[in-house]
Amino acid sequence: MTFSRPQVRVSRDATDLRRASTDLRRGFTDLRRASTDLRRASTDLRRGFTIVELLVVISVIAILLSLISVGLLRGSESSRQTTALSNLREIGRAWTMYGNQNDDRCLPGYLEEEVQQTYRIRAYDQSGDQIDPALCTTYPNRLLPFLEFDRSLLYRYIPDYQDLAEVPAEVIRDNPAFGYNAHYVGGWWEQSASNVAPRMRFSNTGYFSAPGVLVPRQEIVARSISQILRPSSLITFCASTRAAPGVYKNPDELSLGSATVVPHTLAQTPIWASTEGGEALSLVGGGGGGVVFGNSAFEVFVEESIPIRRIQNVVQTLRADGSTALQGPRELMDQSRWINVAHQSADPFVFTHPE
Repeated sequence: MTFSRPQVRVSRDATDLRRASTDLRRGFTDLRRASTDLRRASTDLRRGFTIVELLVVISVIAILLSLISVGLLRGSESSRQTTALSNLREIGRAWTMYGNQNDDRCLPGYLEEEVQQTYRIRAYDQSGDQIDPALCTTYPNRLLPFLEFDRSLLYRYIPDYQDLAEVPAEVIRDNPAFGYNAHYVGGWWEQSASNVAPRMRFSNTGYFSAPGVLVPRQEIVARSISQILRPSSLITFCASTRAAPGVYKNPDELSLGSATVVPHTLAQTPIWASTEGGEALSLVGGGGGGVVFGNSAFEVFVEESIPIRRIQNVVQTLRADGSTALQGPRELMDQSRWINVAHQSADPFVFTHPE
C-alpha cells in the first residue's frame, strides 16, 4: 500500500518519455523532409532551363537582333541616300550658276582638247593654276570652281581616299559619283581638224516622231537652260558607272562612277535596258506598256556609262530645275527624261533620232 504513489509517478514519467521520443522522431522526420526539399531546390537551380526553353529564348533573341540590324541598316542606307541627294542639289546649284555667268549656256558635256583650244576655254585649280586641257574634257574640273572646289560632293563615295586632296587627276576627270547627261545637255563637242570648226554631236539631226516618220532639222540637244522644255523632268546628272555588256541585278555602292551617262538608246543604238525576271523589256513598238517591279535589273548591250543603283533599287537623279529624285530603272527608260524633245514623239519610251 505504501508503494502505490511512486508507481503512478513512474508511469507518468514513462508516458512523458514516450511522448518526447515521438516528438523527437517527428522532428527528425521534419528535418529529413526539409533536407529533401533543399536538395530538390538545389537540383532545380543546377538544372536551369530545359533545352526547349533555351531554344525558345535563343530564337527570340535572334529575332530581336535581326530586327534591330535591319532597322540600323535601313537607317544607314537612308542617311547615305539623303547625303547623295543633298550633294546632287549642290551640283544643281553650281550648274545653274555656270549658266547664269555664261549667257544662259548649259555647261558643255564633253570638250575635246582641240575644241578647248579653238574656243580658248580654260579651267583653273584652287591655286589659280591652269589645268591641263586633257583633264578638262569632262565636266568635273570645269564645274568645281562653282562648287567652291568642294571635292567631297563628287568623290567622298570612294573609300580609297580619306584625304580628297590626294585623289588622282585622272580619277577627278573620269570618276565622279554622278554622270552628266553630256550628249543631250550642253552637248558633246568634237573637232576633226584644226582648220574645221568644232562640231556638236547630234546637232540639228531631227528625230523620229513615230517609226519611219522623221521630223527633220530639229535641235534635240539643249544648249541653253532656257531651251529646256520640261526642266522638272529632264535629267542633267545621275549616279552612273562604266559598264561592260551583261546583266546587273543588284545595287553596287562601291562601283567607280563615270563623268557621263547615256539613256537606254543613243541615237538609234540600244545601250541598255531595264529587265523584268531576266527578260529585257521591248524597245520597239509600245515599250511603254510593260511594268517592272522591285527585282528589275539593267541589261547592258554595249560598253558605256549607264545609270547605277548605288543604294536599294533606285537611281539618284538631278533634274534641270534643281530638284532631285530616286528613280527606278523602268522610269529611266522614258527617253523624255533624257532628251529635250522626246516627249513630242508618239511613244517616248522608243524615241530615236538619226546620227
